[in-house]
Amino acid sequence: MEEPEIAVVGTKGQVVIPQRIRRELGIGSKTKLAVYMRGNKLVLTKLEFPHLGEELKGLFREIEENYKKRRRPTEREILASIQSYREEKRRE
Repeated sequence: MEEPEIAVVGTKGQVVIPQRIRRELGIGSKTKLAVYMRGNKLVLTKLEFPHLGEELKGLFREIEENYKKRRRPTEREILASIQSYREEKRRE
C-alpha cells in the first residue's frame, strides 16, 4: 500500500487533489468526479464518459448487424410508419 497524500479542506469546502494523483489519473479542470461515503471514508471516483463519436459508431454497427439478413426499409416505408403511429396516437 502506498503512502497517503495530505489534502486540506479550504474555507469553501474545496479540496485540492495532490498533483501526482491528478497527473496519474488524468484529472484536469472540468473533470467530473463522483463523491460518496463508505462508512466514515470519503471516496472520489473519476467519471469516464465515452466519446460520443465512439458511442455512435457502436450504435451504427449494431444497426448494421440487425439489418444484415433483412432488406432495409425505404424512406417511404419509414414515413408511412411514422404517419401511422401519429394517427394511432391522435385516436387515443
